[in-house]
Amino acid sequence: MPEKYGMRASAIVAQDAMHKFMRINQHCTAYLDTHMQLASAANLTKEDVAIGISYSGQTMDIVDALKLAKTTGATTICITRFGRSTITEFSDIKLFVASNEALFRSGAMASRIAQLNVIDILFSAVACKKYQDVVRYLENTSEAVAQRKY
Repeated sequence: MPEKYGMRASAIVAQDAMHKFMRINQHCTAYLDTHMQLASAANLTKEDVAIGISYSGQTMDIVDALKLAKTTGATTICITRFGRSTITEFSDIKLFVASNEALFRSGAMASRIAQLNVIDILFSAVACKKYQDVVRYLENTSEAVAQRKY
């Protein structure tokens, strides 16, 4: 069960991932609150996956949650900028993005788009691997929300 952790702009990326994977019946949650991230991480097992999203790789809340998840035996993955950072020390799998942020990082636009792209790639990979089931799940969720459209 993937647990996703993110703060600020990276939190939006974690929520996007949760929404995408929910639509194909892959249980995951995106915790945006530090205490909930730590509580979640404390109860993971070797069967679970924790994904920490931090462009800087230095966000203490995310690093601490991933570090705790690693101690439980969960597989840890980070999505962060290219290079060595604190979060990579506690990540079994490192997914790097590269972006050039402007001097004034209004909403961390470039890094957020780069992280969203990684989520889309992961989603596509999982969807392709489980294609037969995914088609049915996407049909189910499309029908469920279609009733809400005018």
